Amino acid sequence: MQTKVANSQQFVCTACGFNMIGFYPKRCRFCGTTPDNFISVEECSAKYRVQSLPVNDKVTQLKSIPQLGYEHAAYQINTGDAVVLIDCPSSFDTTVMPMDYILFTHNDFLGASNLYRQQFGAQIWIHKHDAAHPNSRYFTFDHCFETGFQLSGIEAVHIGGHSPGFTIYFFEDILFICDYVETCDERLIWNSYGNRFKTKIAGQQIAHVLEERKLKTVCDVSRAWEYKVWKANFDELIKEK
Repeated sequence: MQTKVANSQQFVCTACGFNMIGFYPKRCRFCGTTPDNFISVEECSAKYRVQSLPVNDKVTQLKSIPQLGYEHAAYQINTGDAVVLIDCPSSFDTTVMPMDYILFTHNDFLGASNLYRQQFGAQIWIHKHDAAHPNSRYFTFDHCFETGFQLSGIEAVHIGGHSPGFTIYFFEDILFICDYVETCDERLIWNSYGNRFKTKIAGQQIAHVLEERKLKTVCDVSRAWEYKVWKANFDELIKEK
């Protein structure tokens, strides 16, 4: 059963899934759509739930059901020491397993992280450059990191490019890359938002980071890939002029 949230001054854009805290905007702060697409967090919690789809015995994909705009998928990692989310669902569902940390790849979709923080006492981490973005200012961050780090078996590598603070994560044999690259007609393309030149240049850094790593799975914005299939597509993308 979904639980209503107390903060009536939070709205969710059903066109994209972005959460807007503390005010009723004239336009969605992310996609720019009109207020007829906004619902309160109470309405969102009543209409949407978070579905858990196993990736392996330690990692689970979290998505809003029904689909909430073009929300990024989040991933729950049970490290043995902690429960960690990579990114955060847009809908607030108290039946989600309590988490200790929410680590963001970037600031485009901060989801209902403030509500999960309030409900479960989770610490929210994001790169300091993305914390400074105007769309981030109504969200609370417990730690704004500046470089890569290790946390409970998870490795964070700052990349930049798509956003100034974009960070990829590794856990065991899995890469978490969110939407740095997107799928179009079953091939990979660079994310079309942000500075395309910087995105492509920083993509070369990703290629360098992947060298010599033995990976099995890539978890992106919408699905989990077999690494060798994803990597073959990524290698073709890197070669493009």
